[in-house]
Amino acid sequence: MLIFMETYTLSKIPSCKPIIIPIKVKDRRFDQTSIDADTKTLKNTFKQLGFDQPEVFNQDSDRDTILTQLLKISEKSEFTVDRDFLLCVIISYCSHMNGCFHDVNGDDISVDEVIHIFNTENCIGLRGKPKIFILQTDDLSISLKDPSLFGKGSEEETRLPTQADSLIYHCSIPGFIEKLAWSDSVKQENKWNTAQGSKFIHTFCNEIRKERGTDIHQLTFKVNSAMKEYVDDINSRKPQDKEELSKHLELPICTSQLLRKFTLCQRQKETEV
Repeated sequence: MLIFMETYTLSKIPSCKPIIIPIKVKDRRFDQTSIDADTKTLKNTFKQLGFDQPEVFNQDSDRDTILTQLLKISEKSEFTVDRDFLLCVIISYCSHMNGCFHDVNGDDISVDEVIHIFNTENCIGLRGKPKIFILQTDDLSISLKDPSLFGKGSEEETRLPTQADSLIYHCSIPGFIEKLAWSDSVKQENKWNTAQGSKFIHTFCNEIRKERGTDIHQLTFKVNSAMKEYVDDINSRKPQDKEELSKHLELPICTSQLLRKFTLCQRQKETEV
């Protein structure tokens, strides 16, 4: 179906000033160093793609600071009028896939609030332009425990919001999954090295660099295909004792309301002078 769609109008070298929101939650005992690695990977990838230097939020930003800063960004031409598209990456935590991510204090920020700031009515400078939101939010509800402690019913998950010309690509696989008490049967070589950051951001950036000129929908297919083996491996692992994973991991979810074909960057030869 995408073959017959029109393409968003972009510059010969697509212009973008990305936004990175990496949040470390206070009073968490687990390792949060993957956030630093993800931020570094994203910055290096955006530089390779020829994007402008990204706006990186402070890791200790609270709810009010994040929303206020995003509102100011929506009013700046260097992020909107002067650009071909918006690219915002959020790296944080969530609870039960409830359509929110945590600020530094663990308070929820609705993804809907973020998208609302940049919608057609509130941000004229991005009207008719693609708005891409990438989320890596570790699901804190995932753990190992005795099956007898599992709830009888699953909590209802909130669907992520959509707006015209927007795409949300969301992964909730927690980086701390490798730190859980797995049995000795789990091979070390199958474990993901969290020093490289999250598996999702690492894979996403790797595919962007390899698949220049690929429509973003096709790109998400390739990322999910690359993630599938890892997800299947974790879901099949045996924990120590008689515990079980509280919920099965799922592949990243893409929710798109893009009205045309869109590529984050052109092929290598097309951008070379």
